[in-house]
Amino acid sequence: MTTKPRLHFPFPYATPWPIQQSLMESVYSAIDQGHVGVFESPTGTGKSLSLISASLKWLSDEAAKSIADTVATRTNDRLATIVFDPADPDWVRDAERKKIEREVRNEIEDELAARKKREERLAKIRRQEREIGFKRHAPKPKKAAIEPDDEDFLVEEYDSDNEDVFKKSLLRSDLDSDMEEGQEDDEEPFQELKIFYCSRTHSQLSQFISELKKTEYVETVKSLSLGSRKNLCINDQVTRLSSAPRMNDKCLDLQKDKANKCPYLPKEKRPLRDFSDTINATVRDIEELAELGKAKGVCPYYGTRAALPSSQIVTLPYNMMLQKSTRESLGIKLKGNIVIFDEAHNIIDTITSIYSITLELHQIQRAHFQLQSYLTKYLNRLKGKNVVYIKQILILLTAMQQQLTDANTLASKSKEQPQLPFKTSSDFVNDLGVDHINLFKVNTYLETSKLALKVQGFTEKGKAGEVITETTDTFTPKHIPSLQQVQTFIQSLLNTSLNGRIGTITPSPTTLPLQTHFKYLLLSPTDVFQEILSSSRAVILAGGTMEPMSEFKAQLLDFVNNEKVDYFSCGHIVPASSILTVSVGVGAGGGELDFRYENRMNEKMGCIFIIIELGNTITALCTVCPAGAVCFFVSYSYMDHVLAKWKASGILSRLEGKKKAFVEPRNARGVEACLSEYSAAITGDGAKDGGKRNGAILFCVVGGKMSEGINFSDDMARSVFMVGLPYPSKTSPELAEKMRYIDSKASASGITSSEYYENLCMRALNQSIGRAIRHKNDYAAIFLLDKRFKGARIREKLPGWIKSAGVVDVPTFGAVVGKAGQFFRAKKEVN
Repeated sequence: MTTKPRLHFPFPYATPWPIQQSLMESVYSAIDQGHVGVFESPTGTGKSLSLISASLKWLSDEAAKSIADTVATRTNDRLATIVFDPADPDWVRDAERKKIEREVRNEIEDELAARKKREERLAKIRRQEREIGFKRHAPKPKKAAIEPDDEDFLVEEYDSDNEDVFKKSLLRSDLDSDMEEGQEDDEEPFQELKIFYCSRTHSQLSQFISELKKTEYVETVKSLSLGSRKNLCINDQVTRLSSAPRMNDKCLDLQKDKANKCPYLPKEKRPLRDFSDTINATVRDIEELAELGKAKGVCPYYGTRAALPSSQIVTLPYNMMLQKSTRESLGIKLKGNIVIFDEAHNIIDTITSIYSITLELHQIQRAHFQLQSYLTKYLNRLKGKNVVYIKQILILLTAMQQQLTDANTLASKSKEQPQLPFKTSSDFVNDLGVDHINLFKVNTYLETSKLALKVQGFTEKGKAGEVITETTDTFTPKHIPSLQQVQTFIQSLLNTSLNGRIGTITPSPTTLPLQTHFKYLLLSPTDVFQEILSSSRAVILAGGTMEPMSEFKAQLLDFVNNEKVDYFSCGHIVPASSILTVSVGVGAGGGELDFRYENRMNEKMGCIFIIIELGNTITALCTVCPAGAVCFFVSYSYMDHVLAKWKASGILSRLEGKKKAFVEPRNARGVEACLSEYSAAITGDGAKDGGKRNGAILFCVVGGKMSEGINFSDDMARSVFMVGLPYPSKTSPELAEKMRYIDSKASASGITSSEYYENLCMRALNQSIGRAIRHKNDYAAIFLLDKRFKGARIREKLPGWIKSAGVVDVPTFGAVVGKAGQFFRAKKEVN
């Protein structure tokens, strides 16, 4: 029996480790065979570099195929879409094949000529960048304003019996319509075969680009990083604003304001083509693209979109790939391309979140006010069935407004949070009392007439000169029409192909002002993910911790044949001797550590005692644990509660005698400063206070700012404390509905609601404790502070690299301190 020769990958280092070689071969095979790959590779094993090397080698091998092979592949693909009459003779089929072959060959020759022409431009740009760098361009002069006329806001005559329906993306920009006539480019960009690399945060995407720059492909691959205005806008009038919705609003203001138009937005297509060439000439991360835009005087937010067709590897955040409307607005084409989701452990929850829609009372009130004002203004000028449909929409808005107002009244009179049941779409419509309205026709009318945009334009003009006033304490982006938000909610009601429910969510009566709202909850991500999978050549789901993999099959891939799914899991490169994981069920004073909700928050159950016991336990362990320690709590509220009790009892003061304490900020803007101060305390405080302190401790929250995407390598986290098990609150109406749905499907999926609930907890926990081990020579001690960590079910769902190294059980707390001391003394001797 002959063994299959190992593939050679152009790895940037001399020889890849065996687990890297295996991962690269598995990724290459999944792409080549058009499979779905679910790959687990712990942090520090070179996962990102392996994904890059494998996928780009496949891309390079595909490009190297002969023209004859490419012609044959494309011809067969097109022939497969043609339905021949069984009675047709063979010569008819042969003639059709030859005709398609000629067309395909001509297309390929045109592509090769265009590619050669573009490669020459890119080579010239690379030479210029090496020799003279960038020359900063001055903004273009402003032009005079042009005011819209009232007629611009009038919907056209509409006949529902002769509907010409078209879909308009909610996120589509006005950029193309703003291009001046006569400025068409002489060269249409062709679509390169692509790898879409998706991750959760821009910092993770920047890290991927950093790894890409280490490979031999850096000089040839055409890369692109897509991002939001928050990351790419270079206009000071926009970037100085505090939130993404306000930035989006200001950007659209500057596009519409002819007198104060954004100077970085080109009026011709040629500058965008030149800018896209410059983007593709060099591998750049999102920050470097923003700097490039400043240097060239071209908006990088819209400029990157122009570079999409000609790019070969595209990095983008999850939501841009997972949300269909965003894919369409960006022009992302999946057919024949490869999609890689890194950090894919939370992709199920991400899809559910993206497609779950909230509609608040103030949005409905705003839409009703605007539409009623519009109808009053144009009542005598509207034609066809416009008035009929607008009045139906007003009836619907009134009904929804009344239901939320009633729910608010009920909540204000109740001492407890009312639990209103989730409903199917049909039950929700019946309860509103609008079942006589055909929502399918209403939605078609909204899409075809573009009523939301017409009303929005009318409102904007009215706010500038006419008496149309609104008051609300909640910021509402004015360029996302309120009626469009209502329309999106209506579309969710009509989307029967998705498994969804609608609820009326009422907050706790202690939350003021009350923000009762409708919530469309997506219960299954399968249908959403199926659309991506069926369009793409191959999809890779990769992460450091993908267990339990069975949940991916049950909730995401149940429609895929088992033979089309490749699973791969590798161990950690860190030796078992560099990992100490201890299950601590008894504290420093001999008390039991049990952080179940009823124990940690109930004064009668001794919650003060367990908090004191926890403080003494961590203080004692900090005596023997060097450098940095990271302590994870299950929630912000519990962390604040514990720290307040420690401060009052003097425990926090004693702890700070061992390690300087830092607390994770709730505001994302404070994270970088907090980490910088924490790092400085680890490296410098010992010298400053005469060596009394032994580093620093950082208090964080599971699922918070520090639990994912932060690199706590080496002395940043020589020890990790996990306080309790981070089960989500069962009081959440959304979670309760999701669990009911999972139980209804349990016989087919094999996943029960209790197992799903436990998996939510363990995925979040595994991500947090994985912050400590980041590379081959790293080492750390992990203390699992709760007696429940001794349970077999919990142990089984810990990361594979922890299970391989083993979890230590000791009878007394003294033995815990002894194990920790022995571990760090051994590491000190080796290092």
